[in-house]
Amino acid sequence: NTHIKELLKEKDVSEDDARRGEDAIQKLTDKYIANVDKALEAKEKEMMEV
Repeated sequence: NTHIKELLKEKDVSEDDARRGEDAIQKLTDKYIANVDKALEAKEKEMMEV
């Protein structure tokens, strides 16, 4: 994200491209947060059974 802002500041990318890049990063972040949440939920269930 910081890298994208630097590129935008230096005019190496357009504002549209920077926004698309930030959106893509956010989607990946959300995806992996959901994966971690699922793993945590499964681990909590496993620990409660023991």
